[in-house]
Amino acid sequence: MQYFTRRETVILTRTDCKRLTYLARTGVVVPARNQDAAGDVYYSWNQILELRTIYRLRRQVSLQTIRKILAFLEGIGSDRALYNKHLIIADGEVTWLKAGEDAIPQAVQIATKANRHVGQIRLMSPFSLQDKEFKSDLWRTSPQSKVVDFENFRQRILPLQPD
Repeated sequence: MQYFTRRETVILTRTDCKRLTYLARTGVVVPARNQDAAGDVYYSWNQILELRTIYRLRRQVSLQTIRKILAFLEGIGSDRALYNKHLIIADGEVTWLKAGEDAIPQAVQIATKANRHVGQIRLMSPFSLQDKEFKSDLWRTSPQSKVVDFENFRQRILPLQPD
């Protein structure tokens, strides 16, 4: 496996030594090989990719949010790597587009500004709620749902009920 010195890592990731030290100290990205006799640290290629991903994420979310994402991934038993995840960032919310069973992707909300609803699978549909056939199917199948409180759902969807 190829390792990169701190200087090479700084160049490849477009970050600085202080940031690398901080990320290592907080446990976000710890060097693959710690100090040798000369005091150098080394980073693996995957860590270079991770640092580049964090660099790009920092343009849109805080480092605290990135740490929350990593804690969430670790908490569900997933690998902590961000570079191999499909993340959607909108209005301070981070959603992970995760490959689900039967190759159907799941959208899992993994970070929000208020830290609410983390871990929820979000309903993402290619259909428009303006589509009458979709609304009819939704209205017909919702009473059999074991997850949705149908009475509460009925009040919210009443305006969408087909004529």
